[in-house]
Amino acid sequence: MIMGMYHTILLAINPDDLNVKQLVAKAGVIAEQNNADLHLAYVEPGVGNVSFLDIDLQLDEAHNEQELRRMAQLSDLAKHSPRPVAAIHLADGDVAKHLIALGKAIKADLVITGNYKPGMHWLGDIRYELAQHLKCDVLICQQKTL
Repeated sequence: MIMGMYHTILLAINPDDLNVKQLVAKAGVIAEQNNADLHLAYVEPGVGNVSFLDIDLQLDEAHNEQELRRMAQLSDLAKHSPRPVAAIHLADGDVAKHLIALGKAIKADLVITGNYKPGMHWLGDIRYELAQHLKCDVLICQQKTL
């Protein structure tokens, strides 16, 4: 058996993105080809460890409901991967900070993100930060237009 280049892949996604299923499938293929663990992660954008939703609503019940909805959404998205997803991670707050901490904790050697339009997506320019702080490969997947 040939060893893959990657052992742990972190897929940073936005579950509301229209092409997220395609991105999960691509990451799953790469994980399958490398016999790697695939981790899905979404960070609800915010400040520190408080999401913008929490700041706007200031309600614990709304936060818990949103968190349950997001986890169900991520679990459903995981089904689009041809390789079983090792873990699903959900956090609130500073997107870059949480993804960097998660990448270090799981020892990711590849981070995959989508290519999102500036100002239109929660990832913004953190892909550079991920590569700098994690010292691993960062793959930016282009969205195909039909």
